[in-house]
Amino acid sequence: MSELELEQNQEERKWARRAHLSTILTYPMALLPFPFFISSLGAMVYPFVLWLSRNKSSYSAKQSLEAIYLQALLSLGFFGFGAKFSDDRVLLVFSYVLMAFLHVVFLGIAIYRTTIGKAHHYPFSFFPLLFSSNQTKENWNELKKKFEDKVEFSEYKSQMEKLDEFRSKTEKESKSLTDLTLQGLCTEYLHSLSDLRVKLAEDPLSYRKAKQFLNYFPETVSKILNQYNQLNSEVNSAESEKRKTELNSLLSEVIKTTEQVRNKLKADETLNLDVEITAMKKNIEFGGY
Repeated sequence: MSELELEQNQEERKWARRAHLSTILTYPMALLPFPFFISSLGAMVYPFVLWLSRNKSSYSAKQSLEAIYLQALLSLGFFGFGAKFSDDRVLLVFSYVLMAFLHVVFLGIAIYRTTIGKAHHYPFSFFPLLFSSNQTKENWNELKKKFEDKVEFSEYKSQMEKLDEFRSKTEKESKSLTDLTLQGLCTEYLHSLSDLRVKLAEDPLSYRKAKQFLNYFPETVSKILNQYNQLNSEVNSAESEKRKTELNSLLSEVIKTTEQVRNKLKADETLNLDVEITAMKKNIEFGGY
């Protein structure tokens, strides 16, 4: 992974953490001469502005939406308890303290997950479903017009659907990883894969240049992670460490290749991944996968 890519990823994590931490503004704003729930709603401004300023498909933008969702829950909670227990000071204070405690717990989990670069969703958040719908529902009729060959369009559509499938499987397998370094690498890979998919959806004809990558890498990574998780639960610690080292190396190479594909597509350059695929196959065979 290049220093620039690592820096960009760290930047995304930093802004994601800031979005979640901004919900703490609820409490200093409570000192203003307004009802507490209004102060809570006012604290929603920062994550909203952050969401507006970031790339809408980026990690930080999606986490900003989650922060807005948490702020909305806080506002509803404080407003509801305030209206329900306005005549009972003891219950009112207790309910507010309970809300603040839950806020701290949820926020702590969010900060931890964004620190390691994992997607975080608050309880009952509808954003995972929304993101999933945006990723999989394409205007196929519009995209079809860009292809003169119907067979090629069918191939493109099939590959995009497979990419979503393997991306989902990889995300699922990555959640089973116990090593934080491997989790971080998987997150890097998934972000790159998502950006690549956006590029392929914006410029469908660029798919021709990415066919080698799509035919091999997404499925291979998904299978390797699946096998690693199965082996990791069975082998001894020495073998487990060896597997981690091998998988670390493989994922680093996959991330590098994914970034290469993305950059080549953006620069409208021809791709030739034969060498990378051959090397990858040898590494996989050497590792026993």
